[in-house]
Amino acid sequence: MNIESNLIIKKAKNKIMLDTAIGPIIRVIDGNSFQMQVTHIGNHNKYPYGNIETVCIAPLEKTNPNSTPLSSALIGRRVKCSVRHRDNYNRLYADVVFETA
Repeated sequence: MNIESNLIIKKAKNKIMLDTAIGPIIRVIDGNSFQMQVTHIGNHNKYPYGNIETVCIAPLEKTNPNSTPLSSALIGRRVKCSVRHRDNYNRLYADVVFETA
């Protein structure tokens, strides 16, 4: 993984951050957001994270026409979130990768 793929812009305070949060999905909220249990964080993280975080999948520059919304079948799947920023409702906006078993 190169540095560019890890680089996340924190809109609040205009700071650059390299934060990651890892853990299983515990609840699907809607087609592009879920709650996760944060079990691991990056050693480089500059901001605190709670045990449970609400995550919205950041929009992609190019939309995949074959993409499907999140399903409750994903509960328990482990994800790695590269955090872009936190919004006014305290949700994380992140690039999300499903880890393989």
